[in-house]
Amino acid sequence: MPYLGEALGNVSVLTNVTLKQLIEEAPVRWPTIWDETVERKNCLILLPRKSRPEMEQHGFYVEHKHPVFGLFYRPRDEANTIRSRGIDPLSASYQFLNIAVSDLDLWVNELISNNDYEKVSTIIEPLPSNAVSSIRLGFEAFEMETYAHKSLDYFGHLPLVMPPHSLVSKAFLSIPDVVPLTPSISEPEEVQEIKEQVTTTPVVEEVPSIENDEFLEEKTVQIEEEAPITSNEIPEENTSPAPKAIVEEQTSLPEVGVESEFRMIVQKLMAEGLDHQAIMENTEFQDISDRATAAGINTWELFLKLAT
Repeated sequence: MPYLGEALGNVSVLTNVTLKQLIEEAPVRWPTIWDETVERKNCLILLPRKSRPEMEQHGFYVEHKHPVFGLFYRPRDEANTIRSRGIDPLSASYQFLNIAVSDLDLWVNELISNNDYEKVSTIIEPLPSNAVSSIRLGFEAFEMETYAHKSLDYFGHLPLVMPPHSLVSKAFLSIPDVVPLTPSISEPEEVQEIKEQVTTTPVVEEVPSIENDEFLEEKTVQIEEEAPITSNEIPEENTSPAPKAIVEEQTSLPEVGVESEFRMIVQKLMAEGLDHQAIMENTEFQDISDRATAAGINTWELFLKLAT
């Protein structure tokens, strides 16, 4: 999936979040660019696993006017059910995308035109009742717009333990790099001439790449010791382009309040497979529960709502 051109957005990553949580916190995280009147939609991207690093950086190179949230999910409890239908659950990476409707065509155009993706439809359905699962959140089956790589088997139906907006996982956020423009006629010619003479070279720091969750369990990372450089060995200057920097977002937002933090912790513990009793005995849950109660939140009612 080769990319050309300048970066058109800033990509960052958040761990242990849900799409629902990102939507709820968006007015606080990005108050100058978030527009609640803009129509948004969820869709699914099925991509070859080897293409995930490129998809993580997709927002750097695609024009978009509103924030885009891409949450990667790896089926675990659902794996046996998917496999029983003749499809290898490890053949693909699964990205649930929340995007403004007006940005969707811009986002997928490169995928369809140059990278062998096609628009299909997938039925998102609850995991069958006879399947073994550590946690379930009931929901009605529904159809989801999907962009799938043609090398992958057609899923048709994708079983999930909970609706896509409630899945807890790692999300890559693409925030448009919006720079307000000032009309040139508003400045004297002398000022414009001075600005044209002063040029700055942006410094791009090389940031270690984000670990790919899907391969951590399957590959052993081999660490080689660097050989000492002798006086006769002068390393060649690296002339390759610096990688785009994916930064990690602040996980907790004091401005959002303890209710959102309570939701996030409960959803994270549920995703880890803890049952209701184990969650209530968890020290992290007890801490946020005490703080939320002190803030006047009905934690028991909220917990039941999240866990059932």
